[in-house]
Amino acid sequence: MRRKDFLQEPVKHIKISGKLCVNQLIQQFHNAGSFGAGRLSDACDAYERMLRDKECTVFLALAGAMVPAGMRSLIADLIREKLIDVVVSTGANMVHDAIEALGGHHYKGLWAVDDYLLYRYHIYRIYDVFVPEEDFTRLDYKLVEIFDEIASEYAGKTLSSKEFAWELGKRLDDPNSILRAAYETKTPLFLPAVRDSEFGFIHWIHASRENCKAPLMVDAFKDVPEIVEICKRSPKNGMVVIGGGVPRNTVQSAALASKKGMDYGVIITMDRPETGGLSGSTLTETVSWGKVKGTADKVMVFADAMIIFPIMVASVIERLGDGFRRKPYLKREKLEAIGGA
Repeated sequence: MRRKDFLQEPVKHIKISGKLCVNQLIQQFHNAGSFGAGRLSDACDAYERMLRDKECTVFLALAGAMVPAGMRSLIADLIREKLIDVVVSTGANMVHDAIEALGGHHYKGLWAVDDYLLYRYHIYRIYDVFVPEEDFTRLDYKLVEIFDEIASEYAGKTLSSKEFAWELGKRLDDPNSILRAAYETKTPLFLPAVRDSEFGFIHWIHASRENCKAPLMVDAFKDVPEIVEICKRSPKNGMVVIGGGVPRNTVQSAALASKKGMDYGVIITMDRPETGGLSGSTLTETVSWGKVKGTADKVMVFADAMIIFPIMVASVIERLGDGFRRKPYLKREKLEAIGGA
């Protein structure tokens, strides 16, 4: 490249003239094109292109404490509006979704607090979010009943985590619930590390009682052919990753196993790549594995997802307009049939 090739587009300085809608502010970020603002603008562009691409299946990989922090209704709405096609989540996020579906709450707290005092008051802390212990206790008792019911209905059958999530959603009467939205719309919701959450310990309570002769059986290995088949059947695949960990790895590995590679990728994380951990690994690193295509439309935003993701969604919804109605390439009834659900 020549020297002049590096000096093609001047930075346009951000200008706030009167009132701006969210997308107008993002356009100002685009004009500047620098640092986190430029990455956020690129992320909005990539997500918009995913949604407008009629051949693309959109995966949401959800890690971190996003549900207790306040992102529950947003994700449920995205599922219902077909702005997400497949969800892969930590078990913990769906545990907190179920807590609210059963009448519990998460409370605004603070990180600078005497944690021993919270312990004495039976209040759990997630950084600056508080959860009363009794909400978990209510969840334990209710889900043991639900596990009993599911085990009775599917006697002798092992469920995938997707099927397990839908069975939970079927029994949660809350329109703001992610589990309920996934069940009603038949959106695949995978919980590949379902045991590593309160669900696992509730299962222990359910299965360890003397009168439980045929406990609920969930096998996350059954998820693998299901999610790989989704990638295979879709001409293009895109992912929006919040955090990283098991959900990100599951989506990326499905793209690799299907020999497709992701065509689009947006990752929002606070982690760094130098430690070698997956959550901070760069999208260019995933290209070396074949998990993301070298030509993919991809961007990483190193920032707090509780700030970035709602802004990104708001900007893209404004761009799509009121008349936009997305028709996913893989219809929900086809997704339901994959894996024999």
